[in-house]
Amino acid sequence: MVYCNEIIIESGMKIEIIFNINNIEMENPNQKIVDKYFEAYGKHDMKGIRQVMSENVKWYFLGNHPLAGVKNGVDEVVVFFDTMGGIMAKSNPKIEKLIVSENENHFIECIHSRTNGPDGFNLDHYACVLWTLANEKIIEGRHFFADPQAVDRYFSAVAEPAHH
Repeated sequence: MVYCNEIIIESGMKIEIIFNINNIEMENPNQKIVDKYFEAYGKHDMKGIRQVMSENVKWYFLGNHPLAGVKNGVDEVVVFFDTMGGIMAKSNPKIEKLIVSENENHFIECIHSRTNGPDGFNLDHYACVLWTLANEKIIEGRHFFADPQAVDRYFSAVAEPAHH
């Protein structure tokens, strides 16, 4: 991929800057930490998860449905991801990452996701997940939904009620 930017400096001289994006090594340390989390989570490697996630992690998945609430600690977050994974596995989701970015303490993914479940309960929506990191560990996660009511309806239809 080639990116071209034209800059005109004060003297009127035109400078064309061309970047070959494929050859630019982008340093994304927070994304690498999140990637390590998913790699460890995929194997249910709790030691690996704890290397990149704080024991006191908080995960926000707000709304008015059975999965809504704040998950506290690594174990609750893993159970939440297991529950979400079970729901998504049945729904044949298509997820498109629209924007991925980061700064010193945050990593954000903006996505468009569509489910295609056989039960007829489906969701076509936009969401962002904001990861907060400190000392090379995930300390917080927050889901933001473009249409929270649609998310409530979907998860109320497909999620098992939480047992306390």
